[in-house]
Amino acid sequence: MLKTSHIVLFILTVTVLLTPNTLAYPINVTDNFGCTVTIEKTPMRIVSLSPCNTEILFAVGAGDRVVGGTTYDTYPPKAVNLSKIGGFSTVNIEAVVNLTPDLVLAEHGNSEDTVNALKNLDLKVVSLNPKTMDDILENIRLVGNITGNDDTAASLTADMTQQIRDITDMTEDIPDSRKPRVLYIVWHEPMYAAGAGSYPDDLIQMTGGNNIIQAQGWPVISIEDVVDKNPQIIICSGMGGGSYTIMEAITGNQVLAQTDAVKNNKVYPVDDPNTIELAGPRIVQGLAELHGFIAPEIQSGEIVSPTSDTSSTPGFGMILALGMILMVYSKRKRL
Repeated sequence: MLKTSHIVLFILTVTVLLTPNTLAYPINVTDNFGCTVTIEKTPMRIVSLSPCNTEILFAVGAGDRVVGGTTYDTYPPKAVNLSKIGGFSTVNIEAVVNLTPDLVLAEHGNSEDTVNALKNLDLKVVSLNPKTMDDILENIRLVGNITGNDDTAASLTADMTQQIRDITDMTEDIPDSRKPRVLYIVWHEPMYAAGAGSYPDDLIQMTGGNNIIQAQGWPVISIEDVVDKNPQIIICSGMGGGSYTIMEAITGNQVLAQTDAVKNNKVYPVDDPNTIELAGPRIVQGLAELHGFIAPEIQSGEIVSPTSDTSSTPGFGMILALGMILMVYSKRKRL
């Protein structure tokens, strides 16, 4: 039989293994707005003010300590059952306070007034505002550090980095003349598109495409402008099955039928827009999906210029494209 001392030692060992690391605290962290925040101890009651923050928290291993989230939190499935503190841009301050959090993870879209109101109530608030893929990776590491899950965050970001490189290694040397013209839209009446500085724009460039919308953010665009820019690929992204609604509206529009994308049946619905438009760990899935849409066009050998009539070799190009896609997914499977 085990001696009492052995049992006590075993219990202490298990407790240490299952408890988040507390030896590193207090720590000082700088959030995305340059604010220095002191984390005195391991956060045990965390409220997330955005869906992507919630995904990050669960992904780094702190999900069991998240006590509140927004009404838009749907991933992972456990996030649906969190106590709700309102919407992304309509945070209920009282609901947050009632959850007695020792950490509030905010985001730029929550508004400065909301963040300041929470800080004025002496709540510990860390705000994120990622603009690029590198920022997303850095924020995952930051959340891992704050919650005592550095190792998990490091492993996650290393895996994401490899998946990104699998694609960018194949696309970084593509000349501009072979980059297909891409339009990414999120609604059709009026037509809203992803412009410069958006995550879809970043991903389109990483996968070797050329976003035809150069205006910043998510501008409203005209059908005439789309016809003039003549996209070769149109990507439709709408929540709750809206991607297919948008695709049907685009393919059924007689004016847009003049574009190469509609003529050649290259109008694609996004399976889950959150994987492309949210700054969380699943954005690498969105990157792979966009690459699947864009790679065949690159490899077809077609000239990208709207006025070009140079012939292409789609059969051979399609074989090469499929080879590229299979290479990416086989590498991801091995990770």
